Amino acid sequence: MGIIGSIRKHSGIAVAVVGIAIVAFIIGDLTKNQRGVPDMGKIGDQTITYARYNEKVEEMEESYKAQQNIAQIPAEVEYQLRDQVWQNLVTETLTDKEFEKLGLQLTNAELNDMYMGTFIHPYIRQIFTDPQTGNFNVAAVKQYMSNFDNLDTAQRMQLVEIEKNVTEDRKQQKYSALISRGLYMPKAIAQQIADMGSKLSNVTAINCSYQSLSDDEAGALTDQDYQNYYNKHKAEFRLRDEIREIDYVIYPVVPTAQDMANIQAEVEKTWDEFQTISADELTFFVNAESSRNYDSTYRKASEFTSPMDSALMAAGEGSYISPRIAGNEWVMAKVLNIANRPDSLRASTIYIFNSNAGGNITRSDEQAKQLADSVMNVLRSGAMTFEEAVSKFSDDPQKSQNNGDMGWNLDGGYGFINEDIVNTPEGGYFVKKHPQEVGYFLVKVTGKTTPHRKYRVATITREIAASEATSRNIYNEANKFAGNNRTYAEMTATAQAENLQVRNAMVSAMQYGIGGVSNARSIIQWAYNEDTEVGTVADQIFEGDDMYIVAALKNVYKVGYASLDQVRPMIENQVRIEKKAEVLKARLEEAQKAGGNLSAIAAKVNATIDTLDSVSFNDYYLGQYGMEPKVQAAIAASEANKLVGPIQGANGVYMVSVNAKMDNPAAANAENIRMQKQQSFMQSLRGIQQVLKDKAKVTDNRIKFF
Repeated sequence: MGIIGSIRKHSGIAVAVVGIAIVAFIIGDLTKNQRGVPDMGKIGDQTITYARYNEKVEEMEESYKAQQNIAQIPAEVEYQLRDQVWQNLVTETLTDKEFEKLGLQLTNAELNDMYMGTFIHPYIRQIFTDPQTGNFNVAAVKQYMSNFDNLDTAQRMQLVEIEKNVTEDRKQQKYSALISRGLYMPKAIAQQIADMGSKLSNVTAINCSYQSLSDDEAGALTDQDYQNYYNKHKAEFRLRDEIREIDYVIYPVVPTAQDMANIQAEVEKTWDEFQTISADELTFFVNAESSRNYDSTYRKASEFTSPMDSALMAAGEGSYISPRIAGNEWVMAKVLNIANRPDSLRASTIYIFNSNAGGNITRSDEQAKQLADSVMNVLRSGAMTFEEAVSKFSDDPQKSQNNGDMGWNLDGGYGFINEDIVNTPEGGYFVKKHPQEVGYFLVKVTGKTTPHRKYRVATITREIAASEATSRNIYNEANKFAGNNRTYAEMTATAQAENLQVRNAMVSAMQYGIGGVSNARSIIQWAYNEDTEVGTVADQIFEGDDMYIVAALKNVYKVGYASLDQVRPMIENQVRIEKKAEVLKARLEEAQKAGGNLSAIAAKVNATIDTLDSVSFNDYYLGQYGMEPKVQAAIAASEANKLVGPIQGANGVYMVSVNAKMDNPAAANAENIRMQKQQSFMQSLRGIQQVLKDKAKVTDNRIKFF
């Protein structure tokens, strides 16, 4: 069965360990569901329960925190992770069903090959590539996996997750390969494309641009004009997901002149006190008076916002920087220290724990300290390498994987040993007691970047924001506007009379923000509520970042084809272009019937003749005219000494005289074109998920939860 089989055999244990910890949560959630809490959705015939979805979200959030080394995830990122979990569930559910129907699976031998054989999977190659040499370390893979039973729960779960990702990705590759082999470009079509691109054309052309014809000259748009365009382009108006259109008015919450004066008075009072605070009281004072907590990190002047950066460079150690506005806050500071320090540090560590660390360690704190000092003396004498000492003395459970190397960290990132690393020369050693009294760290400093001038600053900030009274007044203003205007028509009419900007947004159910509002979830949830009627203004006043919002539901676009009435405002410009194209084509046809060459036609329609040499069917642009694929195709298909047109293009209506044809030295042959097209088929496979989603009924209830 091999190593991979062993992981599969034991992965159930790893899952069970974590699973036990969440049993209570799941049972509680199931109880909630019995009380009427809806499921998150349904994908095909598979119900996605709240418990299952939430478990996946927690897994992804914990993974993200570990990757980013953060304790709290920003709200918008958290929302994106929640959405990614749902998309993953949709993809996995639909594709797994396809894999099962096709009998797609991976054997242990295939998995072993992706881990340690000829065709190493990119995930595995990335994880087990030595950052120093850039070489893939197959021995590390074997060691890590053969040691599966001795890994902690988190590491075992990580390996199980890696195997899952590798397996799913390889199945997806097989599935995509099967479909791509079913897509084929016939040789005859490839040859036709090659023939059209095999010649270059020298042409003269006239362009009757749409801008050259006024709307009045083109004539008024009729209902039939709209209907004709709609019938021709109806497929473009298909909606796979319901869309709701909202109009809204933003009331920004900004400080008044009185607010600004009050804030400045508070700042001046704080400044006077700041200059009298002792060193012992400094941290407490900053935390009490500042909108941000005290930060003892050393930073370069360039890392501070203007005008603090320039003030720091002119300041001396122990000096104060008087209050000044930086962005949307007042800032004042005291320069505590100035030092030349590296931006990044690297160190290796030997953990020597005492009995407080638990496990099978019985040595006392004194014995741990003596051992740490003794090992350091041995290392300084050169009698043993650091790697040998790690192997023999370190209590780090991961020492076999990292040899004690803690990697590169930014200055400040090494926690309680950071200052010792900064102050110890590269190649030097020191012993540091762990602050939790569990033992000692024997540290070797292995790397430092070039030092730069840095500052440790006690900074007090005061946000420039509207007072509660001002915020309340603006809320009352928005509330009065919403109360007096209960319909969409009333809201827009009053907004126009009061010179208020009415914004528009087309929103999907799980969209996060709209124009000017970073987090618009409450607005979108209201718009999608089954009790919200088209044409109504929300009863509630929505709150954003430093703003209040009044919203109205303007329209609902159901799944399927949007009606002509719904798309009419959106297609007006294109319908007008069609109308102008008809008029311009008629003028060119009339001029052509009168006889004569391109110069005569140009004179009759008052157009300028342009010369374009070496026009190719494969060109991205048609000279100064921009993208005009229809015109380029007509030129390529024409023989020499022919007058072609009128041709309705993107920017106008054209008449073209093809004056000469010559061979294109850069032309691709039919086989190359066919191969290129075959490769492009792989890109079109991105649409597979949408096809599967269209075939399966997917019910998404997430908007009921967040």
